[in-house]
Amino acid sequence: MRYALANTPIVVCLLCHKVYTVGSFFRMFRCVGLRCDGLPTNRPLNIAHRGSSGMRPEHTVAAYQLAVDQGADIIECDLAVTKDLKFICTHDSWLNATTDVSSHKEFDDRVNTYRIDGILRRDYFTIDFTLEELKTLKTIQSRSYRDQSYNGMYPMASFDEYVAVAKNATANGRTVGIYPETKNPPFFNQHLLDKNTTMEDLLLTSLEKHGYVTPTSPCFIQSFEPNSLRYLANKTGLPLIFLVNVPITDAKLTEFAQFCYGLGPSKSLILPTVNDRLGQSTDFISRAHANGFKIHPYTFRNEDQFLATDYASDPYEEYNTFVELGVDGLFTDFPKSFSNFLDCKYPVDKTGGASTTLGNVGLILAALLAMILM
Repeated sequence: MRYALANTPIVVCLLCHKVYTVGSFFRMFRCVGLRCDGLPTNRPLNIAHRGSSGMRPEHTVAAYQLAVDQGADIIECDLAVTKDLKFICTHDSWLNATTDVSSHKEFDDRVNTYRIDGILRRDYFTIDFTLEELKTLKTIQSRSYRDQSYNGMYPMASFDEYVAVAKNATANGRTVGIYPETKNPPFFNQHLLDKNTTMEDLLLTSLEKHGYVTPTSPCFIQSFEPNSLRYLANKTGLPLIFLVNVPITDAKLTEFAQFCYGLGPSKSLILPTVNDRLGQSTDFISRAHANGFKIHPYTFRNEDQFLATDYASDPYEEYNTFVELGVDGLFTDFPKSFSNFLDCKYPVDKTGGASTTLGNVGLILAALLAMILM
């Protein structure tokens, strides 16, 4: 699908002397180092990848709630669109790997073949099910080396249920952010052409319903698709994260800095491994920070097969290495481990706190100005 970007007013930041579109006005806030309301500012963010997915089937309310209980600052989710234009939380748009859909004979006729990311797949796809139908499925642990005892216990989580977990934590006194991803937007937007909407518009409508509307809302939107982020930047001030798994040039850093708050690189772009041993760290973080980006690498996992031998089977060693390299947060399947590490690394004030009163006043005034100009 082609993303149309309308002409928008511009804003000049008097602090960093740069020009921004109003839709990406939040970009200006990075020049004074501010973050989302209620999230820690004195340490890296603990981002629970698909919830506490190392201990429960991913993208379930149980996994999200466990992550919150284990100290995650943010719970992350991937989004897929349903037949009735709702969101379900799942890493892929196909269902066989993570649910018991194949055992539901009533859905035998839903097997379909679609091309996604250039690959033809024959499977069951969320776009062919209503949300109500998807909620009848039970999730399974797709990684054989992880605990299989929870298979068949939990349904898939809807986006509203996912948000409710974060909101409930916040209501109980601790801010927990959300981190939704527009997953495979070209695929879904092709199916939404005759609906006169896009995956991005559906997401913004849902976020607005839940109160995530300002640049300081505890919500990051992520995507591997730069066009998806460009489209979003013209419509929201929420911080946008560009996910990258290949080296990025200085020219691209400059380009993406105009509308993205941060980058979510594969951790190998920061510290590669060679024959299971650590190589030389790259200049990725220094270059990205020089362009004003926050850096949230992925994905940190406790199992031996994901740890370089230099870490001696100790995930804390990996956490410490990347924290010392300067990351601003990281995605982990085991938020409890990272929470324990942070407790040791930052013993004085783990919760950090929100921006200063003066900073919040500035952010409120900036947001009001942006809304007036829009």
